[in-house]
Amino acid sequence: MKNHEKNLVIILLAGGSGKRLSLAIDKQMIKINEITVLEKNIINFQKYLPNIDIQIVTNKNNLKKTCEIAEKYNIYKPIIGGKERQSSVCNALNSLKKINPKYVLIHDSARPIISSEVLNNLLSFMNTNFNCVVPVLPINDAIRAINNDKIESVLDKKNKVLVQTPQFCDYKVLLNAHKKATNLFEDESALLLSQSIEIKTIKGNPKTLKLTYIEDLNLLEPHLLKNQQNYITKVGNGFDIHRFDLSSTNQNNFIMLGGIKINNIRPLIGHSDADVLLHAITDSILGIVNLGDIGSFFPPTANEWKNADSSIFLEHASKLLKKLDGKINNIDATIICEKPKILDFSEEIRENIANILAVNSKIISVKGKTSESIGFIGRQEGIAAMAVTSAQVKDYNADF
Repeated sequence: MKNHEKNLVIILLAGGSGKRLSLAIDKQMIKINEITVLEKNIINFQKYLPNIDIQIVTNKNNLKKTCEIAEKYNIYKPIIGGKERQSSVCNALNSLKKINPKYVLIHDSARPIISSEVLNNLLSFMNTNFNCVVPVLPINDAIRAINNDKIESVLDKKNKVLVQTPQFCDYKVLLNAHKKATNLFEDESALLLSQSIEIKTIKGNPKTLKLTYIEDLNLLEPHLLKNQQNYITKVGNGFDIHRFDLSSTNQNNFIMLGGIKINNIRPLIGHSDADVLLHAITDSILGIVNLGDIGSFFPPTANEWKNADSSIFLEHASKLLKKLDGKINNIDATIICEKPKILDFSEEIRENIANILAVNSKIISVKGKTSESIGFIGRQEGIAAMAVTSAQVKDYNADF
């Protein structure tokens, strides 16, 4: 979904009171896991359409709270709606005149579960000749007309559907239809249809249920909680190698390993402090967040990282992981060298890495291996390190 930001605005209707829910709070302000239903809508739209502006339509009672939410998610300042849905939509359309988008996507905030497939199918009509496209569901149950709790007649369910939101409309066509309207209609499709304007349909999603009765909340809550807690395990690996400066004869020689200073050993050659272990762990975390390697963020050609403390690199990778709500499960690291003897320093290294990452040292393993005097490491010409990090991260590719 690219290049829509200048053509499209989402209108999020959140002015209803939800009287049929029989709760003391308006339905869009109900909290599930400390997140309001309104916020869940915003989060989902920003997940699937990250560059699209959102205009909330609220009521006077919730204006202060809605303004706080709008500021939190960096969207347009909310506007006050009308007594009916139709007047709320009209207010929103008029507020967008200066922006003059080509399209609007109108959604009821009482439908907090939004399908990426539905959004993709709606936006596939962009730049085609259409006025309005709506998601619909087939009716599976039998339909009857009732009066005073008694069945009056049988209705044929053939060619009948349930209409959902979001509804994707041509902005100018819809604005003009509102100007001409003399009656109230349930939604955009009904208003446009009353003026003989063609409405197209796509397949909706049964989980895009409208929160109307308390039973609906009971049905929706498990799905919303499931999405809230939808985590997957990801694994990243890292490797780094540095050679010793064999020409150095300084009696104060040392190396940095896992952020710990180890004396009486020739220094490692590197642009930063040449800490092979922290570099390997940093790359393993960057592998989880899929953002390249350590050189992408801290290029060895940049003077600002000359002799830099490698804990800076590891802290940055940790922050990137936290942005994905990631939590480290464990880190398994192996240092390959003839000297120093890693067992003598492994506990101190584990504690230091745990402090840098703000995790329990018990989830960190640091092991030392020699190369049995084989190759350049066996000849004590350098040190290598390998690291594998496992973490729990939110599955942002999951759909409802």
